[in-house]
Amino acid sequence: MDEVEDIFDELEDPRTGNAKRHPLHEIVLIALCTVLCGGETCADMALFGRSKRDFLREFLTLEHGIPSHDTFSRVFRLLDPARFHTWFMEFVSRPALQA
Repeated sequence: MDEVEDIFDELEDPRTGNAKRHPLHEIVLIALCTVLCGGETCADMALFGRSKRDFLREFLTLEHGIPSHDTFSRVFRLLDPARFHTWFMEFVSRPALQA
């Protein structure tokens, strides 16, 4: 899991203080999995997370459970779109993680 977290070091977390209950990498990875499976909204992300909890725990800690749809919404509203785009393009162009 450390290797997955390292990838996210370059993505600035826009949240402050107590708002960081869920690690940014967990929120973004759940969102990515949701979108790859056809989800479109923050409500879809929360639902996907709850329904695929066992699968997600294979590579995420989910210490505080699955983020709510409000958490997904807040994080994606706060992320700088240009910075996220740059980070995401670098993320998808990396070689696959070693198992």
